[in-house]
Amino acid sequence: MASSSDPWSERPQAPHRPAEPPQRSISEILGTPERPKILPGVTPSWPGHEYGTNSAPPRHEPIPGVPGAVRRQRAELEALRDDAARQYRAGDAARVEVYANHRKDAAVAHGVWAAAAWLLGELEASPISQETYAYPYTAREVGREETRALDCVERNAWRDVDEDYGAGVLSALEWATSTSRPRPVAQ
Repeated sequence: MASSSDPWSERPQAPHRPAEPPQRSISEILGTPERPKILPGVTPSWPGHEYGTNSAPPRHEPIPGVPGAVRRQRAELEALRDDAARQYRAGDAARVEVYANHRKDAAVAHGVWAAAAWLLGELEASPISQETYAYPYTAREVGREETRALDCVERNAWRDVDEDYGAGVLSALEWATSTSRPRPVAQ
């Protein structure tokens, strides 16, 4: 008889268990969803386009009133928008009064127009950052856009935006949020 310390003796074996199935990943168990295909003739512009033909989201009419932080009346903003549009169409003969270092008056007038139209709720995206907010905008959203316009003018950020356009946006936003600033476009 062999002793228990004999390395060659038979030892009792554990009962036989079936081999465990190999571990599977979550994507193998649940399956990976197939990426939706864009239907023919559909332009992928809005979320959900992959599920069928979508029309553009409806444009809402401007809401009366003005956003938070704006100290000017709606009629004043509309007049500024219209005057800036006239000056923009004037091209090189445009007359705007913002900062001494701007070079292209038409670009400045375009910035003034964009800021005024945005404050009136006529543009879906903000003039510098192109972000969309629910109208009427809060004082924080207006202030953010003013800071972005200042960064554009000082070339700290938004380098893809024309500096003169940014000067027009900044001037219009400063005028709209203050009662002491001069009007950026003459009447």
